[in-house]
Amino acid sequence: MKLATVASSCSLKIFSGLILAGGLALSGCSSGEAANGNTPTDNQTLSNRAQTGLDRFTSVDASLKQVTDNAYAYAVLPEVGEAALGVGGAGGRGVVYRNGQPIGTVTLNLVSVGPQIGGQSYSELVVFQNQSAFDRLQQGGITFGAEASATIVKAGAAAADRFTKGVAVYILPRGGFEAGASLNGQKLMFQQNQNISQPSGSNNGNPTTQPY
Repeated sequence: MKLATVASSCSLKIFSGLILAGGLALSGCSSGEAANGNTPTDNQTLSNRAQTGLDRFTSVDASLKQVTDNAYAYAVLPEVGEAALGVGGAGGRGVVYRNGQPIGTVTLNLVSVGPQIGGQSYSELVVFQNQSAFDRLQQGGITFGAEASATIVKAGAAAADRFTKGVAVYILPRGGFEAGASLNGQKLMFQQNQNISQPSGSNNGNPTTQPY
């Protein structure tokens, strides 16, 4: 009888321990999602801001509407700059669209800041001309080299299509800096995200990024 009681007590302790461990694991996952800004609220806010950012691009230069309509995919980062990723970070987050529908998110890290855009805050539109270009983003990400530059979007001046290896980048500054801003050091990483949605009110490891 005593042996049975001891065995039962041990079983209860083991079972309780498993429940506690499971609870901690689930808590850790939730904390990780929150830390990475992937909660439903965060994603909805990002989606709204990305749509507002895209509207700003096309309101300044209406020709960009045709550029995005004809693109295989595109990404809108509503704000890029110092501390846009939090304390100690520089870069930003945005939404990736395919056929006008959000399919995931993109994170931009500034490994080194080009002299023309350093210290500035701006919106960035990255357009992928074809599937091959977009596949590079999906399969490890893209790192822009020293030769890569962006087109600064200005009112009254239609932005020329400047695709290099199937990618064109447009910048809408919040302050003033000159066209031809260097993208050197920008690193884009894609994340498939089923939780990203249309703006409210509207109807895998450590991969090596590929050079631009």
